[in-house]
Amino acid sequence: MPMALVTLLCSPSIVNYPTQHPLHNPRYFSSHHYSINSICSFLHTPYSRRSKLSTNNFTLTFASDSLPSSLVSTDEEKEEPKVEEFSRTRIIAQNIPFSSTQDDIRALFERHGRVLHVELSMHTKTRNRGLAFVEMGSPEDALEALNNLESYEFEGRMLNLEYARPKKKKSPPSLQPKPAVTYNLFVSNFPYETRAKDLREFFNSGNGSVVSAEVIFYDKPRKSAGYGFVSFESEQEAQQALSEFQGKIFMGRPLRVARGRQFVKQVVVEQSAAKVDNAD
Repeated sequence: MPMALVTLLCSPSIVNYPTQHPLHNPRYFSSHHYSINSICSFLHTPYSRRSKLSTNNFTLTFASDSLPSSLVSTDEEKEEPKVEEFSRTRIIAQNIPFSSTQDDIRALFERHGRVLHVELSMHTKTRNRGLAFVEMGSPEDALEALNNLESYEFEGRMLNLEYARPKKKKSPPSLQPKPAVTYNLFVSNFPYETRAKDLREFFNSGNGSVVSAEVIFYDKPRKSAGYGFVSFESEQEAQQALSEFQGKIFMGRPLRVARGRQFVKQVVVEQSAAKVDNAD
C-alpha cells in the first residue's frame, strides 16, 4: 500500500494523527502524485498546521516493477564475445635466434612431425626478427611440436610457442582492363543515309578487320554529318585500308579516307555537339 511505503521512508519519527486526513486514504494516492520529500515534510509537520498546507502540489511517483522492454537487456540481445580463431596446424615460434634460417627451424620441427612450410619474419636479408611461423602437416603434428618445443632451449635461447592465427589468403589484385589501342581512319563524303553497320561491312570487305565504325550525327534536327570513323587493330591494317578505300565508290559516292586526327587512341572518341551512331 502506498501509505505504508511513505511511513517507512519517513521513519524513525512517526507522529500520531487522525486517519481521516486524505493522505491516509489509499484511493487518494491512485488519483494524485506526490514527491517523497513533500510527503515526508508533510508528515513531520504538526497536525495543527497541516490543514493550512496545500496538498495539491504534491507529486509522488512510484517506480514500476516492470521496466519498458526497450530498457531491459535480455540474454538474446547481449552480443556474444568474439572468439579469436587459431589454426590447429600453424605455430608461431618466438625468441628464436636472430641468425636462424628456414632450414634450421624446419630441421628442429621435423623431429616432431611433418613440416609443410616455414616462414621467418626478417629484419634484414640475413637477420630475422626472432619470429617464425611453422605450418605442420596435421593437428597431431602441431600438438606434438608444441608440447616438446615450448620452453625448449635452442641455440642458447628459450623458445616460446603457441598456436597462430590462420594465414590470411591474399585476394588477387583486381585486374584493370588495359585500354585497347586502335588505329583510326577519318572517312567522309558518304551519303547521309549511311549507318555505322554499312561502313563496317564495306571496310570489312578489304584485307583488314574492323574494330569499330562510327557515323557522326547532329541534333536539331537529327541528321548525319556525312562523315565518321573506322578503327583497326593494327597500324598496318589501317594503312592498307587507307590505300585500298581512298576514292572507292560507296553507295554511289567516292569516299575520302585519311588518318584520323587521333590516329592512335586508347579511349572512346569524345562527343560534343554531335551524337555517334556506333556499329558495336
